[in-house]
Amino acid sequence: MTIWFDAEDLIQFFQNASRPTGIQRFSFETYRALWRQAGATGTLGFCRRTKTGFKPIHFPTLEAGILAAADAKSPARFSPLPLPPRETRLAIAARRLPLHYRLPLGVMARAGLAGLAASRDLCRAALRPRTAPGNSIGGHQFELPAPAITFTPGDWLVNLGASWVCPYPPKLLASLHSQGAHLALLAHDLIPELYPEWSTPGTVRDFSNWLRTMVPQTSLMFAVSRHTAHDLTACLQKRGTTIAPPVILPTGSHGRQSPAPAAPLLQSPYILMVGTIEVRKNHTGMLRVWRRLLATMPEASVPTLVFAGKTGWLTADLLQQLANANWLGGKIRFIDSPSETTLANLYQNCLFTLFPSFYEGWGLPVTESLCFGKTAAISNRASIPEAGQSFCAYFDPENLTEAAATIRALIENPQQIARLEQHIAASFTPPTWDVTATTLLNHLGTATRPHTIPAYETANK
Repeated sequence: MTIWFDAEDLIQFFQNASRPTGIQRFSFETYRALWRQAGATGTLGFCRRTKTGFKPIHFPTLEAGILAAADAKSPARFSPLPLPPRETRLAIAARRLPLHYRLPLGVMARAGLAGLAASRDLCRAALRPRTAPGNSIGGHQFELPAPAITFTPGDWLVNLGASWVCPYPPKLLASLHSQGAHLALLAHDLIPELYPEWSTPGTVRDFSNWLRTMVPQTSLMFAVSRHTAHDLTACLQKRGTTIAPPVILPTGSHGRQSPAPAAPLLQSPYILMVGTIEVRKNHTGMLRVWRRLLATMPEASVPTLVFAGKTGWLTADLLQQLANANWLGGKIRFIDSPSETTLANLYQNCLFTLFPSFYEGWGLPVTESLCFGKTAAISNRASIPEAGQSFCAYFDPENLTEAAATIRALIENPQQIARLEQHIAASFTPPTWDVTATTLLNHLGTATRPHTIPAYETANK
């Protein structure tokens, strides 16, 4: 039996994006641990998808390329988010039009700006070196000079990434199963299905198709949390599909972090909020909370709120609000796409961290915060309490009064922060990526549930 790990999602992301999301970080770190544990045994291999099948790759070379590409990026610096351009006479005139004219004009204007941005990216892509297209990250050529993979009975094909983004065509799935191989997928969250308003229409469509055509053909489903496993099972039941209970795959970490003392990037006291800036992360709510704190506390007593991440989709309103509010006089700061070194410094020197998301498959920044010995004020929703356990302070992310009170209580009671940090030091056991890899291999080695293969015509409808 050979276990093949499909890294196509990881390859595509790092070839086209600047910073990884939690999904890519999960798959990359798990793959690294898998290679450390069993890469030399010949029992597992890594591959990428082609139009007709899968081709083997050399994971250490891919790993080196990804790390080199990350190292080549300059450290991020504190900066404001992009400010909106100064209003033109055309924009001023447009605001005088009736709403039923302004709305479609606004859509047209945003589409035009998106087209310009896409043209810019296309030009940049055209100017890149064309050596071995699709087979290079950070200058490293990772494809092996070998024919396409022929699966044998009992083999596994495992996809730990965003497998709904590039779903396997029905013919490819049928070919995989006809060779006696098994398919295993990982569910990170159910956001596009449960909260389509937080996703793009394309993502909602792709995810729905994934639930309909790919998930029912798996021999084994993994999930990153108990809550995600429950949501996946419930969504499939509503669709009339039943699968075996997903196996919980623990989200790893690099263990306790004790970096050498470093000068803080920000001199004033600050609270750190790590994550992509997007609607469900609740940055808008925290802008309102900080307004309340500044209205009810002496300004000097209110720590700076630091957003650390990259800008995501559906954020135009938030960016405009922050710009209009002048970043609350500097009480909110932003660090764009921080490097790992920058993130470590931010965690190390913050008062505590903040994670007010409405929904998460896990909540990796919470785990990271605890690994640095820092407590957090976090949402009580979805799987986030699984990550925070008894080491954090909780609030309802939709109740801004409660959120402000919870955050203020920590600000005004440093002894409470100290008690929680002592609790972390004494009782928190950081999960590791080696545990993630071991759990995965153990379940793949013992999984024997036969899979039911829908007919090709049914899966293709």
